[in-house]
Parts: sequence; C-alpha cells; structure tokens
Amino acid sequence: MYALITGASSGIGYECAKILANKGYDLIITARSIDKLNKLSDEIKSTYNKDVVILPLDISKKESINELFDKTKDYKIEVVINNAGLGKVGMFYEVTDDEDYNMININVTAMHMVLKHYAEVLDNAYILTVASIASFCPGPKMATYYATKNYIRSYAEALRFELKKMKKNVGITILAPGPVNTNFNDTANVTFTLKGVAADKCASYAIKRMFKKKKFATPKWSVRWATRFMRILPHRTSMRICYKSQSKKQK
Repeated sequence: MYALITGASSGIGYECAKILANKGYDLIITARSIDKLNKLSDEIKSTYNKDVVILPLDISKKESINELFDKTKDYKIEVVINNAGLGKVGMFYEVTDDEDYNMININVTAMHMVLKHYAEVLDNAYILTVASIASFCPGPKMATYYATKNYIRSYAEALRFELKKMKKNVGITILAPGPVNTNFNDTANVTFTLKGVAADKCASYAIKRMFKKKKFATPKWSVRWATRFMRILPHRTSMRICYKSQSKKQK
C-alpha cells in the first residue's frame, strides 16, 4: 500500500513521509528538488526498508499535475498528503506579480486538482490537505497567502460533505496549524508573534487525526482557541490581529 506526498522535500511533508514509512507504507514522493527527494528516499529505504517512488515535478504547472496523475494511476494508494505550498509576507504592492502567480498556482490550483482527483479515484482512503490558521480570515500583509488558504479549506470542507453524501469511504482532514518551524518562514521571509510548533510534532498529530477521519487537525491548544475566535470575531478585528502578528524578517 502506498502513501503519496506532495511537497515532500522538507517540513511537514518530509516528516509525514517518515511517519508513514514507519507505519508500513511504501511511498510516492514529489517536489521540485530531485536532490532533496533522493536524500529522503535514501533515508526511508535505509531506516524503514520501504519502496520509494520519486517524482521530481513542479506542480505549479498543469502538465506536471497531469504527469503526477498519470504516473500514479497504477499504484494502490491509500493515503494522500496534499502538502505543497508557499507564502510571502508584505503589503500587496510589495509582492511581485510572479510571486502572486506562484502562490495561486500552487496553493490553489495544484492543491485543488490533487484533492479533487484523488477524492474521485480512490476508495477506502485518507487525504490530509494542508491549510492554515490563515484559512479562517483575511490576512493583511500576507493577503494572497491567506486568500489561498481560505480557498483550499473551503473547497476541502465542501468535498468532505459531498463524499459523505455519496457514501464514499474517503476521509478528508484539513490541517490548520499556526506557525510551524519549517523553511516556509524563510521562504516567506516572515516572523510570527505566535510560537511555532515543530514540524515532526505537527505531522504526527495531523496523521493521527487523519486516520480517525477528523475534519480538522490543529496541533496546539492555543491555535485551536485562536481559530474559534477567528470564526466569531468581526473581520475588521481579526485583520488587525493578523496585521500585528506577522512581520518581515530583519535583514
């Protein structure tokens, strides 16, 4: 039985790969960096003696998404970790058009298509899709990133509802952590006032929730309470909090 992991080269995806291999799954791992995928593959094979299929793909491109679907169609997949994503801090005019396009292509289009495709073709399966605490409100200073995470949470919730109506045995769990200590923060050039959670702990908690087919996985109590407040607070108030909670890293 295989687990498919997008964005597997680092962070949450990397830790999910190790946890799932330890649980007995063979892996299909994809990301852009072939070197990082090879490193992960070597670690999995030497530590857990599991099969690892490497697919170095840039799923911000439509042809790469189609290639992913085509190359995985003959594998018996039971778990999908829909994890690829990126962000950027800054006022809207400070984020370049290319950075916006990349965020939308990966955080929305790619994650949407992966979620849609595997929810349709799999049965008796589990899907973990990575959203964020950012998915519960607009986010000044990370406006595009917050908007993309709002989208994927909303879409995942709708698919979860539809699958239940279809009586299809595919669980969708939405991971909505606060800050996680990964290289995302470096790529986004952002620091947060909330203390980050370790990627391995985040992944472990998320996978436990996924196998129970829970709707949400939010690793820290403080973040769970924050998400509840964000759902009931007026958007004007939540946006003020967001605006103050993140800032550019000092060069």
